[in-house]
Amino acid sequence: MKPHGWHLVIGLTLWFAWFCATYGGLAVACAVAPPPPAQGAWTWLNAAVLLLAAACTVAFSAAAWWGARTARRLAAESGQTRPLFFARASTALYATAAVSTALVALPAVLLAPCV
Repeated sequence: MKPHGWHLVIGLTLWFAWFCATYGGLAVACAVAPPPPAQGAWTWLNAAVLLLAAACTVAFSAAAWWGARTARRLAAESGQTRPLFFARASTALYATAAVSTALVALPAVLLAPCV
């Protein structure tokens, strides 16, 4: 796969879709079948949020790793300025999406979902 301008948009767009699906799904699940508040943070709903967040964090991290590897390869070649920019910028954006996914999902470890 080669660096392309779409990678500057894809990472945070997919993060936004994950964010909307997570919190939209959480709101619907809390309206339809809320877990008992006495369970605290360890509910099926938080487990689902954490599993989805873990899968997305791994995918974003893999994309960031791919971008970093491509950037290193392109840096060794001369005259590849635009693809090098796309590789470096997409690496930063995918890494931002990975960190953001992990941080946004962190309350699922500590807080009850529907309280």
